[in-house]
Amino acid sequence: MKPSLFTLAFDMSVKIKARLKKLLSQEKGAYVREWGARWPVALVYPQVYSVAMGNLGFQTIYHLLNTQPGMACERAFLPTAQDWEEHRRTRTPILTLESQRPLKDFAAVAFSISFEADYPFVLQILEGAGIPLRAADRGPEDPLVLAGGVATFLNPEPLAPFVDALFLGEGEAGALDFFYFLAAGGGLRERRSLLQKLAWSVPGAYVPSGYQPRYHPNGTLAAFESEPGFPDRVRAPHLPELAPFPTHSHILAPQSQWGEMFLVETGRGCSRGCRFCAAGFIYRPPRDRGLEDLWVQVEKGLMERRKVGLVGAAVSDHPAVKDLCRKVLEAGGELGISSLRADSVDEELFQLLAQGGVRTVALAPDAGSERLRRVLNKGLTQEDLARAVVALSQSGIPQLRLYFMVGLPTETLEDVEEIPRLVKYLQHCVVKESQGQRRLGLITLSLSSFVPKPFTPFQWASFMEVAELKNRLKLIQHELKGMKEVRVHTDLPKWAYTQALLARGDRRVGEMMLLAHKTSWPQAFRQSPVNPDFFTLRERGPDELFPWDFINHGLKKEYLWEEYQKALEEKESPRCLPEVCKRCGICGDQLTVDS
Repeated sequence: MKPSLFTLAFDMSVKIKARLKKLLSQEKGAYVREWGARWPVALVYPQVYSVAMGNLGFQTIYHLLNTQPGMACERAFLPTAQDWEEHRRTRTPILTLESQRPLKDFAAVAFSISFEADYPFVLQILEGAGIPLRAADRGPEDPLVLAGGVATFLNPEPLAPFVDALFLGEGEAGALDFFYFLAAGGGLRERRSLLQKLAWSVPGAYVPSGYQPRYHPNGTLAAFESEPGFPDRVRAPHLPELAPFPTHSHILAPQSQWGEMFLVETGRGCSRGCRFCAAGFIYRPPRDRGLEDLWVQVEKGLMERRKVGLVGAAVSDHPAVKDLCRKVLEAGGELGISSLRADSVDEELFQLLAQGGVRTVALAPDAGSERLRRVLNKGLTQEDLARAVVALSQSGIPQLRLYFMVGLPTETLEDVEEIPRLVKYLQHCVVKESQGQRRLGLITLSLSSFVPKPFTPFQWASFMEVAELKNRLKLIQHELKGMKEVRVHTDLPKWAYTQALLARGDRRVGEMMLLAHKTSWPQAFRQSPVNPDFFTLRERGPDELFPWDFINHGLKKEYLWEEYQKALEEKESPRCLPEVCKRCGICGDQLTVDS
C-alpha cells in the first residue's frame, strides 16, 4: 500500500524538524524559552545557517531580546538548496530552530540584514513561511514583518513594499524600545494605528507605508513626503559609547562559517575616511573598546574555546591590540583576526599573531596605483604595503590575502594594470629583503566590482558597465597567470550589478525585485517599466534627492559632496578626529579642520 501524500508530508516534516533539532543540540548558548505570556519574535537572518551564525549583529539582537522577561526570541534561516526541495515537496513551511514552529505562529517576524544582496531572500523566506509578500496584503492574522541591520539603515527602500516597520540604527541603541512598543500594542487589528504611533514614539522607527515618493518626469525623485502622523525624517540612533554593551559570540555553533571561534568586537567604525566605505561614515565617530572591557569578554571566550577572533573595521588601529594579543597568548589561547591596515602593523604584531596560530593575514590596498588610492582617501603608499608584507614574511606567517576593487571612480586601465604590478613588487620585496631565503607561500587576490554605497562620498558615482568590469578582471588574471604562488578570486560583475541596483534603488526597485522573485532577474529587467541602468550606470547630480535622504545619521550631505569633489581632484582628507574636527556634522557644526 502506497503512503498518502499527507503521510509523506508528515514524514518529511519530521525529517526537517530532526535536522533543526540536531543543529540546536550542537550549539552552546541558545535560549529555549516557553512562550507563556511572552511576546514571540522570530528573528530571521536571510542566509543559510552557517553564514548567519557567524554574524555578531544577529547574535547580539537575539541575546538582547531573550534577556527581556517579556520576550521570547527564536531564530530562523534561509534553507539550503537541499532543504528548500524538501520544504516544497512536502509543503512544510519554514520553521524556527528552537521550537520548530512555523513563522506564521509568531507575533513578529524580524529580519536582521547585513547586505543588500540578501534583500531577495526576504521574499523567498516570506513565501516559504506562507506570509503575504506585500505589507498591504497582510491581515490581522498575519505576523508583523520587521527589519533592521546595517543594510537597512543605508537604504531600506527596495524593501518598502514588503516590510511593515524597520528599526534604522544600532540595535543596542533602541531596538528593545522598538520591540516593546509593538509588544504592548495589544493585538494587530489596529495595525495602521499601531505603526503610526510607533513611528512617532520610537527613535529609529520607520514605517514605509507612511511615506509616499513623487518623481520628476525624468525619473529622479522629486519628493519623499510623510503622511499626517509620521515624522518627516527618521533619526538613526547610535550608541555614544560601547562599554555598556559587550559584543561577542553568545552562541557557539560548530556549523558556523567560523567554526567555534569566539568572536569579539574590538570597536565600531573607522577613523580613516575611505570614501567607498559606508561603515567608516555611518558609524562615526569611531569608538574603540577599552582593553579591560575587551579582556572581560575575551576571558569568557577562552573559558569556552581556545581560539578568539578579533573583529572590527580597523582592528590593527586599536591602541591596545598588541596588549590584548599578548594576554590571549599568556592565557594559552589562539588568535584569529579580521583585515588589517598595512600602515598600522609591524613585525611585532605579526609575530604575536603567528604565535596565536594565524596562518593568513588580510590587507586591503583596494587599488593598485597610489593615484587611485588618493582618490579613495586610502592613505596607503606602496612603501607602507611593502614594509607590511616584508614584516609578515619575517614573522613566519605564510599566506597573504589582498583585497582590491575594480570599476572605481576615475579608474583607468593603467590603474588596473598596477594591481598585478603591485603584487609582483611585493613578492620581489620579500625575496630581496631576505636575500632569496624567503617567499610568501600563497598570495590570494580577492577582486570585487566596486558598488557605490549610500552615505559615502561615492554615492553620486556610477557603477561600471558589466562588460568592462569583466575585461578588467580578465586583464588582472592574465597578468598574474605565470605566478604559481598567486590565486585570484573574482566576483561576478552581473551579480555586483544587481547589488548596485539594490544598494541605490528606490521602491521601484522593490517592484523589480518582486518580478525577479516570480521569474528571474533578466526577465524582471526586461519587464520593468524602469530601466535598471537608471539606478546603476547613471552618475547622480549634485542636488539630486536620494531615496535614503530621509534617514538622519547626523552626516551633512554637503560634506559628503565636498569629499567627492576632493576625490575627483585626487586630494586626501585627514582622518576622523572628533576632538578637533567637526567637518562631517556628527560631532557639531563648527568647521575647525580642513585640508
